[in-house]
Amino acid sequence: MRSWTIREVGGFRIALVGLITPGLKSWLPPELLDGVTPVDPLQSLAAAVAEAKTEKPDAIVVIGHMGWRFNDDYANPVRELLREAKDIDIYLAGHSHQNKPAWMLHGTLCSQASYHGIHCGRVDLTFDLVTRKLVDRRVYTLLMDDRFAADPLVMQVARPDLAASAEELARPVARASREIPGEGRDSPLGQLLCESFAAALRRSGSPVDSVFHGTFATGPLSAGQITVGDCWRIIPYENLLVTGELSGRELADVLAEDANDKRSDRMLWSFAVKRDNKGRPTAILRDGEPVPADQRFTIAFNSYDAQSGGRRLMRLREILAQPAARRKTTSIDTRTALIDTLLDRREIG
Repeated sequence: MRSWTIREVGGFRIALVGLITPGLKSWLPPELLDGVTPVDPLQSLAAAVAEAKTEKPDAIVVIGHMGWRFNDDYANPVRELLREAKDIDIYLAGHSHQNKPAWMLHGTLCSQASYHGIHCGRVDLTFDLVTRKLVDRRVYTLLMDDRFAADPLVMQVARPDLAASAEELARPVARASREIPGEGRDSPLGQLLCESFAAALRRSGSPVDSVFHGTFATGPLSAGQITVGDCWRIIPYENLLVTGELSGRELADVLAEDANDKRSDRMLWSFAVKRDNKGRPTAILRDGEPVPADQRFTIAFNSYDAQSGGRRLMRLREILAQPAARRKTTSIDTRTALIDTLLDRREIG
């Protein structure tokens, strides 16, 4: 399957080249990628442009799931990409959730229209009608606010699905007798998530000794009725549960690595972790006793963290890749695990 196509617009041939981020393998386990392996985008782009040029396009537009950052990172190597690229007229960026109407990189005009349709991007290309040469290029973005009415036909087609979605999101699953705080390691909300994942694995016949997980900084769970929509807010990302067998020494390595992530509130439920005044782990306890360094325990993770959590947990990824870890990606998704547990409990707090 080729990564480019030619579209004729106003009588001119525009080559469209698609790129995915090389960061995929740092987020998604092999089982979800199903044999798809992200390749070096620099090499992929060079090959695609060379192929597309054989069709003699009047302009080349690259659409990349790699976005604007102050500096390139492993998932968004846009500066490096365009520094090496040749003959690219427009680069349309994504992934980093930024609204960046226009900027120049190494002679390429770039634009990024934020995310979730909040902004709409537009590209205007002007050609000489005689020579067919590109003489002007402009890009900009527009905020899709109440100045723009929803398309009646689109809304007509989508209305049944929107109604079904609204009904499902409003479905009650439990009641909270009090607010469930979600700040910091070992928060009540983090504990609820870990308990839910352990319960789901136990129901499936795959019990675990512990769960390594945190919240997603989505705030507390309010007192009162809890709906499916609340569960989607608390767990905003799709993840499967992954299990692996880790030694006490390896658990200490993972906790030390996680302590370097200042944004993390991950906890090792149901173990107790002692930390120094800088948040670094000093001891792991189970039932009040230190965990033996050589004893192995079955631990549950979400699939994102198991694959390195965006390169924040590379030691964890290395450990789980070893045969001794007996890593297993289950078919249980974390959001369903939470909903099923709340339905079982009916009331929390």
